[in-house]
Amino acid sequence: MYKPGRRVVATALVSCVLLGSLGVWVLLHPASIFVQPWRAERTATASEDVLLGPYPVEADFIALKQRGVTTIISLLEPNVPYEKILLEQERELAARHGMTVRNFPMGSILGQKFGNDYAKNSKAAAEAALGADGIAYIHCYLGLHRARNVQAHLAANVRSASFAGTNATPDADHAAERRAKTAFDAGDYAGSLAILATITRKTPRVLRVEAWNYYRLLRIADARAAFDQVLQQQPGDGDAVTGLAYCDLFENRLDAADRGFGQVLAQKPDEVFALEGLGHVRYRQSRWPEAEMLFARAAALNPTNPETRQMLERIRAASAAPQGAPARGAGAAVPTAIP
Repeated sequence: MYKPGRRVVATALVSCVLLGSLGVWVLLHPASIFVQPWRAERTATASEDVLLGPYPVEADFIALKQRGVTTIISLLEPNVPYEKILLEQERELAARHGMTVRNFPMGSILGQKFGNDYAKNSKAAAEAALGADGIAYIHCYLGLHRARNVQAHLAANVRSASFAGTNATPDADHAAERRAKTAFDAGDYAGSLAILATITRKTPRVLRVEAWNYYRLLRIADARAAFDQVLQQQPGDGDAVTGLAYCDLFENRLDAADRGFGQVLAQKPDEVFALEGLGHVRYRQSRWPEAEMLFARAAALNPTNPETRQMLERIRAASAAPQGAPARGAGAAVPTAIP
Protein backbone atom coordinates (compact mmCIF):
# COMPACT_ATOMS: atom_id res chain seq x y z
CA MET A 1 0.00 0.00 0.00
CA TYR A 2 1.28 3.44 -0.97
CA LYS A 3 2.33 5.57 1.99
CA PRO A 4 3.02 9.24 1.23
CA GLY A 5 6.28 10.65 2.46
CA ARG A 6 6.58 13.34 5.08
CA ARG A 7 7.31 15.98 2.49
CA VAL A 8 4.10 15.18 0.61
CA VAL A 9 2.05 15.25 3.82
CA ALA A 10 3.64 18.53 4.92
CA THR A 11 3.03 20.08 1.52
CA ALA A 12 -0.60 19.00 1.59
CA LEU A 13 -1.10 20.41 5.09
CA VAL A 14 0.51 23.74 4.18
CA SER A 15 -1.64 23.93 1.05
CA CYS A 16 -4.79 23.31 3.10
CA VAL A 17 -3.82 26.01 5.59
CA LEU A 18 -3.07 28.50 2.82
CA LEU A 19 -6.32 27.75 1.00
CA GLY A 20 -8.26 28.02 4.26
CA SER A 21 -6.61 31.34 5.08
CA LEU A 22 -7.38 32.66 1.61
CA GLY A 23 -10.99 31.56 1.99
CA VAL A 24 -11.35 33.41 5.31
CA TRP A 25 -9.69 36.50 3.84
CA VAL A 26 -12.08 36.44 0.88
CA LEU A 27 -15.15 36.11 3.14
CA LEU A 28 -13.99 39.06 5.26
CA HIS A 29 -13.48 41.25 2.17
CA PRO A 30 -16.85 41.20 0.38
CA ALA A 31 -15.77 43.85 -2.13
CA SER A 32 -12.57 42.05 -3.21
CA ILE A 33 -11.99 40.95 -6.79
CA PHE A 34 -12.88 37.41 -5.76
CA VAL A 35 -16.36 38.38 -4.54
CA GLN A 36 -17.17 41.45 -6.63
CA PRO A 37 -18.53 39.55 -9.67
CA TRP A 38 -21.25 37.97 -7.51
CA ARG A 39 -22.27 41.09 -5.56
CA ALA A 40 -25.65 42.55 -6.44
CA GLU A 41 -25.96 46.18 -7.47
CA ARG A 42 -27.50 48.66 -5.06
CA THR A 43 -31.13 49.14 -6.16
CA ALA A 44 -34.31 50.98 -5.27
CA THR A 45 -37.35 49.17 -3.85
CA ALA A 46 -41.11 49.60 -3.82
CA SER A 47 -40.62 52.33 -1.20
CA GLU A 48 -38.77 55.51 -2.16
CA ASP A 49 -37.21 55.59 1.31
CA VAL A 50 -35.65 52.12 1.19
CA LEU A 51 -32.61 50.90 -0.76
CA LEU A 52 -31.37 47.33 -1.17
CA GLY A 53 -27.94 45.88 -1.85
CA PRO A 54 -24.84 44.00 -0.66
CA TYR A 55 -22.73 44.43 2.47
CA PRO A 56 -21.54 48.07 2.55
CA VAL A 57 -17.81 48.76 2.68
CA GLU A 58 -16.25 52.17 3.35
CA ALA A 59 -16.86 53.47 -0.18
CA ASP A 60 -20.49 52.34 0.01
CA PHE A 61 -21.03 54.23 3.27
CA ILE A 62 -19.84 57.43 1.63
CA ALA A 63 -22.27 56.93 -1.25
CA LEU A 64 -25.12 55.96 1.09
CA LYS A 65 -24.60 59.06 3.20
CA GLN A 66 -24.81 61.19 0.07
CA ARG A 67 -28.14 59.49 -0.72
CA GLY A 68 -29.46 60.48 2.73
CA VAL A 69 -29.33 57.03 4.32
CA THR A 70 -29.59 57.17 8.12
CA THR A 71 -30.41 53.54 8.98
CA ILE A 72 -28.67 50.32 7.98
CA ILE A 73 -30.83 47.18 8.16
CA SER A 74 -28.33 44.32 8.39
CA LEU A 75 -29.45 40.74 7.77
CA LEU A 76 -26.10 39.20 8.74
CA GLU A 77 -26.17 36.24 11.14
CA PRO A 78 -23.87 36.83 14.17
CA ASN A 79 -23.74 33.08 14.83
CA VAL A 80 -21.72 32.72 11.61
CA PRO A 81 -18.14 33.73 12.62
CA TYR A 82 -17.17 35.81 9.57
CA GLU A 83 -20.58 37.57 9.51
CA LYS A 84 -20.19 38.44 13.19
CA ILE A 85 -16.87 40.14 12.40
CA LEU A 86 -18.40 41.97 9.44
CA LEU A 87 -21.35 43.11 11.57
CA GLU A 88 -18.98 44.58 14.17
CA GLN A 89 -16.99 46.36 11.45
CA GLU A 90 -20.22 47.67 9.97
CA ARG A 91 -21.33 49.15 13.28
CA GLU A 92 -18.02 50.98 13.60
CA LEU A 93 -18.33 52.40 10.08
CA ALA A 94 -21.96 53.38 10.66
CA ALA A 95 -21.09 55.22 13.88
CA ARG A 96 -18.33 57.07 12.03
CA HIS A 97 -20.79 58.19 9.36
CA GLY A 98 -23.62 59.07 11.76
CA MET A 99 -25.85 56.11 10.89
CA THR A 100 -27.70 53.52 12.95
CA VAL A 101 -27.39 49.76 12.41
CA ARG A 102 -30.31 47.45 13.18
CA ASN A 103 -29.66 43.71 12.93
CA PHE A 104 -32.30 41.16 11.92
CA PRO A 105 -30.34 37.89 11.61
CA MET A 106 -31.29 35.67 8.69
CA GLY A 107 -29.11 32.57 8.32
CA SER A 108 -28.36 31.67 4.70
CA ILE A 109 -25.53 29.94 2.83
CA LEU A 110 -25.75 30.00 -0.98
CA GLY A 111 -29.46 30.63 -0.71
CA GLN A 112 -30.09 27.77 1.73
CA LYS A 113 -31.97 29.08 4.77
CA PHE A 114 -31.20 28.02 8.33
CA GLY A 115 -32.29 29.17 11.78
CA ASN A 116 -35.72 29.48 13.34
CA ASP A 117 -36.31 33.22 12.81
CA TYR A 118 -35.68 33.59 9.08
CA ALA A 119 -39.27 34.41 8.09
CA LYS A 120 -40.03 36.43 11.22
CA ASN A 121 -36.90 38.57 10.90
CA SER A 122 -37.48 39.07 7.18
CA LYS A 123 -40.85 40.67 7.88
CA ALA A 124 -39.50 42.61 10.88
CA ALA A 125 -36.63 43.99 8.77
CA ALA A 126 -39.09 45.26 6.15
CA GLU A 127 -41.23 46.94 8.80
CA ALA A 128 -38.16 48.49 10.46
CA ALA A 129 -37.00 49.89 7.12
CA LEU A 130 -40.40 51.45 6.41
CA GLY A 131 -40.50 52.98 9.90
CA ALA A 132 -36.91 54.22 9.90
CA ASP A 133 -36.08 57.87 10.45
CA GLY A 134 -34.80 58.84 7.01
CA ILE A 135 -33.75 56.52 4.19
CA ALA A 136 -32.94 52.90 5.09
CA TYR A 137 -30.50 50.54 3.40
CA ILE A 138 -31.19 46.78 3.62
CA HIS A 139 -28.39 44.33 2.94
CA CYS A 140 -27.15 40.80 3.47
CA TYR A 141 -23.73 39.56 2.32
CA LEU A 142 -24.09 39.65 -1.46
CA GLY A 143 -27.45 41.46 -1.63
CA LEU A 144 -29.10 38.47 -3.23
CA HIS A 145 -31.19 35.84 -1.44
CA ARG A 146 -31.86 37.32 2.02
CA ALA A 147 -32.19 40.92 0.84
CA ARG A 148 -34.58 39.91 -1.92
CA ASN A 149 -36.65 37.93 0.57
CA VAL A 150 -37.10 41.14 2.58
CA GLN A 151 -37.82 43.02 -0.64
CA ALA A 152 -40.83 40.76 -1.18
CA HIS A 153 -42.24 41.82 2.20
CA LEU A 154 -41.57 45.47 1.32
CA ALA A 155 -43.41 45.14 -1.98
CA ALA A 156 -46.35 43.44 -0.26
CA ASN A 157 -46.54 46.18 2.40
CA VAL A 158 -46.40 49.05 -0.06
CA ARG A 159 -48.79 47.34 -2.51
CA SER A 160 -51.37 46.65 0.21
CA ALA A 161 -51.01 50.22 1.38
CA SER A 162 -51.89 51.49 -2.07
CA PHE A 163 -55.26 49.76 -1.71
CA ALA A 164 -55.87 49.97 2.03
CA GLY A 165 -53.73 52.93 3.07
CA THR A 166 -52.46 51.17 6.18
CA ASN A 167 -48.90 49.95 5.74
CA ALA A 168 -46.97 52.76 4.10
CA THR A 169 -47.00 56.52 3.96
CA PRO A 170 -48.61 58.17 0.88
CA ASP A 171 -46.47 60.46 -1.25
CA ALA A 172 -48.17 63.59 0.11
CA ASP A 173 -47.36 62.48 3.65
CA HIS A 174 -43.73 61.87 2.69
CA ALA A 175 -43.50 65.40 1.32
CA ALA A 176 -45.13 66.85 4.44
CA GLU A 177 -42.79 64.84 6.64
CA ARG A 178 -39.75 66.26 4.86
CA ARG A 179 -41.10 69.81 5.22
CA ALA A 180 -41.75 69.22 8.93
CA LYS A 181 -38.20 67.95 9.44
CA THR A 182 -36.81 71.00 7.60
CA ALA A 183 -38.89 73.31 9.81
CA PHE A 184 -37.64 71.49 12.92
CA ASP A 185 -34.01 71.86 11.82
CA ALA A 186 -34.66 75.57 11.29
CA GLY A 187 -36.05 75.92 14.82
CA ASP A 188 -39.65 76.48 13.72
CA TYR A 189 -41.15 73.91 16.10
CA ALA A 190 -44.71 75.24 16.03
CA GLY A 191 -44.59 75.34 12.23
CA SER A 192 -43.24 71.80 12.12
CA LEU A 193 -46.11 70.60 14.32
CA ALA A 194 -48.64 72.34 12.06
CA ILE A 195 -47.24 70.46 9.05
CA LEU A 196 -47.22 67.15 10.92
CA ALA A 197 -50.90 67.65 11.76
CA THR A 198 -51.72 67.28 8.05
CA ILE A 199 -50.20 63.78 7.83
CA THR A 200 -52.81 61.03 7.65
CA ARG A 201 -50.81 58.13 9.11
CA LYS A 202 -48.59 58.65 12.15
CA THR A 203 -45.66 56.28 11.60
CA PRO A 204 -42.92 55.98 14.24
CA ARG A 205 -40.79 58.30 12.12
CA VAL A 206 -43.50 60.99 12.10
CA LEU A 207 -44.16 60.57 15.81
CA ARG A 208 -40.47 60.99 16.62
CA VAL A 209 -40.36 64.39 14.90
CA GLU A 210 -43.59 65.36 16.63
CA ALA A 211 -42.25 64.32 20.03
CA TRP A 212 -39.01 66.27 19.68
CA ASN A 213 -40.96 69.35 18.57
CA TYR A 214 -43.00 69.12 21.74
CA TYR A 215 -39.85 68.66 23.80
CA ARG A 216 -38.22 71.73 22.25
CA LEU A 217 -41.38 73.71 23.07
CA LEU A 218 -41.13 72.33 26.64
CA ARG A 219 -44.52 70.62 26.27
CA ILE A 220 -43.20 67.65 28.18
CA ALA A 221 -46.51 65.82 28.70
CA ASP A 222 -47.22 65.95 24.95
CA ALA A 223 -43.66 64.83 24.20
CA ARG A 224 -44.06 61.86 26.53
CA ALA A 225 -47.33 60.86 24.87
CA ALA A 226 -45.74 60.95 21.40
CA PHE A 227 -42.67 58.96 22.50
CA ASP A 228 -44.98 56.41 24.14
CA GLN A 229 -46.86 56.03 20.84
CA VAL A 230 -43.57 55.29 19.10
CA LEU A 231 -42.84 52.54 21.60
CA GLN A 232 -46.32 51.07 21.13
CA GLN A 233 -45.63 50.70 17.41
CA GLN A 234 -41.95 49.89 17.69
CA PRO A 235 -41.08 48.44 21.13
CA GLY A 236 -37.56 49.18 22.33
CA ASP A 237 -37.05 52.06 19.89
CA GLY A 238 -33.83 53.71 21.05
CA ASP A 239 -34.80 57.22 20.00
CA ALA A 240 -38.08 57.08 21.94
CA VAL A 241 -36.34 55.68 25.04
CA THR A 242 -33.80 58.50 24.76
CA GLY A 243 -36.59 61.05 24.41
CA LEU A 244 -38.41 59.78 27.49
CA ALA A 245 -35.15 59.89 29.42
CA TYR A 246 -34.73 63.55 28.43
CA CYS A 247 -38.28 64.19 29.65
CA ASP A 248 -37.30 62.59 32.98
CA LEU A 249 -34.17 64.74 33.05
CA PHE A 250 -36.22 67.91 32.44
CA GLU A 251 -38.40 67.00 35.42
CA ASN A 252 -35.28 66.20 37.48
CA ARG A 253 -36.25 62.53 37.81
CA LEU A 254 -32.61 61.54 37.75
CA ASP A 255 -33.00 57.85 38.59
CA ALA A 256 -35.49 57.33 35.75
CA ALA A 257 -33.32 59.33 33.34
CA ASP A 258 -30.28 57.29 34.40
CA ARG A 259 -32.11 54.04 33.60
CA GLY A 260 -33.34 55.30 30.22
CA PHE A 261 -29.98 56.57 28.99
CA GLY A 262 -28.28 53.45 30.38
CA GLN A 263 -30.71 51.22 28.45
CA VAL A 264 -29.85 52.96 25.18
CA LEU A 265 -26.09 52.94 25.80
CA ALA A 266 -26.16 49.23 26.64
CA GLN A 267 -27.29 48.64 23.04
CA LYS A 268 -25.46 51.53 21.35
CA PRO A 269 -22.41 52.64 23.38
CA ASP A 270 -21.64 55.49 20.97
CA GLU A 271 -25.12 57.04 20.88
CA VAL A 272 -24.17 60.71 21.29
CA PHE A 273 -27.52 62.00 22.57
CA ALA A 274 -27.67 59.32 25.25
CA LEU A 275 -24.05 60.02 26.25
CA GLU A 276 -24.85 63.71 26.64
CA GLY A 277 -28.05 62.94 28.53
CA LEU A 278 -26.27 60.68 31.00
CA GLY A 279 -23.57 63.34 31.25
CA HIS A 280 -26.24 65.82 32.38
CA VAL A 281 -27.46 63.31 34.95
CA ARG A 282 -23.94 62.89 36.38
CA TYR A 283 -23.45 66.67 36.35
CA ARG A 284 -26.56 67.21 38.44
CA GLN A 285 -25.38 64.47 40.78
CA SER A 286 -22.05 66.34 41.12
CA ARG A 287 -20.23 63.26 39.85
CA TRP A 288 -17.72 65.39 37.95
CA PRO A 289 -15.21 62.77 36.66
CA GLU A 290 -18.00 60.62 35.17
CA ALA A 291 -19.75 63.67 33.69
CA GLU A 292 -16.51 64.89 32.13
CA MET A 293 -15.77 61.45 30.67
CA LEU A 294 -19.23 61.21 29.10
CA PHE A 295 -19.16 64.68 27.55
CA ALA A 296 -15.58 64.21 26.34
CA ARG A 297 -16.64 61.03 24.59
CA ALA A 298 -19.66 62.80 23.08
CA ALA A 299 -17.41 65.66 21.90
CA ALA A 300 -15.04 63.19 20.23
CA LEU A 301 -17.96 61.59 18.37
CA ASN A 302 -19.59 64.92 17.46
CA PRO A 303 -16.86 67.60 17.57
CA THR A 304 -18.99 70.27 15.83
CA ASN A 305 -21.44 70.63 18.73
CA PRO A 306 -20.55 73.80 20.71
CA GLU A 307 -22.97 72.95 23.53
CA THR A 308 -20.98 69.82 24.36
CA ARG A 309 -17.77 71.83 24.66
CA GLN A 310 -19.57 74.38 26.85
CA MET A 311 -20.72 71.61 29.18
CA LEU A 312 -17.17 70.29 29.40
CA GLU A 313 -15.94 73.75 30.44
CA ARG A 314 -18.76 74.03 32.99
CA ILE A 315 -17.97 70.60 34.45
CA ARG A 316 -14.27 71.38 34.77
CA ALA A 317 -15.08 74.67 36.49
CA ALA A 318 -17.52 72.93 38.85
CA SER A 319 -15.05 70.19 39.73
CA ALA A 320 -12.45 72.83 40.58
CA ALA A 321 -14.90 74.72 42.84
CA PRO A 322 -14.91 74.21 46.63
CA GLN A 323 -16.29 70.82 47.65
CA GLY A 324 -20.05 70.86 48.12
CA ALA A 325 -20.66 73.81 45.83
CA PRO A 326 -23.94 73.35 43.92
CA ALA A 327 -24.01 72.59 40.20
CA ARG A 328 -24.85 75.75 38.28
CA GLY A 329 -26.62 76.12 34.99
CA ALA A 330 -28.12 72.64 35.13
CA GLY A 331 -31.36 73.56 33.39
CA ALA A 332 -33.27 71.52 30.85
CA ALA A 333 -30.97 69.61 28.56
CA VAL A 334 -32.00 70.04 24.93
CA PRO A 335 -30.44 67.94 22.17
CA THR A 336 -29.24 70.05 19.25
CA ALA A 337 -30.98 67.85 16.66
CA ILE A 338 -33.38 64.98 16.39
CA PRO A 339 -31.45 61.88 17.55
